[in-house]
Amino acid sequence: MHSNSDSHPIGKCKGCPMNLKKRCTVFSRPQEQWSHGHCKGYMNEALYTHYLEEQMQIPPKTHKELRQEKAAELKTVSHQNGTVSRTGKRW
Repeated sequence: MHSNSDSHPIGKCKGCPMNLKKRCTVFSRPQEQWSHGHCKGYMNEALYTHYLEEQMQIPPKTHKELRQEKAAELKTVSHQNGTVSRTGKRW
């Protein structure tokens, strides 16, 4: 039998669209949901559509992505005398 610390979906979750084999999209411990008699998320279309909407949202850019974009932009900026900046290039 599964322990309560196990986060993998159990056999009762088969066929549920929120069962991703390694984890449940809604609950961190699906076993605890089934221990109460039924799972609130099992075959629940409203929760599944909410999950899909969250997946479709564009995540905010990370600090690394912002820094890389700024560096790429600075490489194309020209100096006051009209020459192109050589930042990032070897002389």
